[in-house]
Amino acid sequence: MGVPLFNYFTNLLMRDISIMKKITATLLLLVGLVSIAGAQFQSAYHVYPNPSDTITTSDTYDSPAHGEIENVSNAPVSIKWERNEVFLTSNITTAVCDPVTCWFPGVSTKTFTLQPDSAGQLTVHFYNSAFDPAPGEAGSGIVHLKLTNLGNAADTLTAVYTYSTLTGTNDLPEPVVKLFPNPVTDFFTLENADAVGSMRLFTLDGRIAARFTASSSNSYAIGHLPAGNYVLSFEDKNGNLFQAVELHKR
Repeated sequence: MGVPLFNYFTNLLMRDISIMKKITATLLLLVGLVSIAGAQFQSAYHVYPNPSDTITTSDTYDSPAHGEIENVSNAPVSIKWERNEVFLTSNITTAVCDPVTCWFPGVSTKTFTLQPDSAGQLTVHFYNSAFDPAPGEAGSGIVHLKLTNLGNAADTLTAVYTYSTLTGTNDLPEPVVKLFPNPVTDFFTLENADAVGSMRLFTLDGRIAARFTASSSNSYAIGHLPAGNYVLSFEDKNGNLFQAVELHKR
């Protein structure tokens, strides 16, 4: 009886080892697939800082919100940019400078190519037509850039540029407000938002989808809005724009 019992437990142990090997192989395969998927969706380029903000005096004609774009891949990347002027006061016009050239205000889309491990400017200039005579006229604006990798349409990035002028002797708040979660399903909350007095939620074509007054609960509902991309602007207690961020609604 001792030998059959020994054989029984030996066979049982070998079966368990075989099962563990299959489980280990399956786990390794899953890890490999996740790694491949992550590599497939890793963008070939990135933009910084994003968002980019510029605050100047009202008697300044040209106020650039500086940005950079970098190719982080090992191959050339051709990129198309598209400009959306989400919000501009009547005295403000904008123009984009990409790594190739600085374009006229009427140019809303162009393409350029970045070589491997290279970078170039991706700056938005805000022009104040009412800068003269001093002290000029106050203004503000928000520009949204959509960037598409022409070799991989799924590789799309966006960037937000904000412009504001100082009003009187009061400084504008620092653009340090954080929004989370993002993407948003039903509600979003803010961090570092003590200076926020009100908010406007813009569609990318410039329509106002919602308005908010700063709340002590620090929670804001957008569950009723359609899924898509929006730009949320922050105004201080005096109604002056000082920051904007992109908001993704699920």
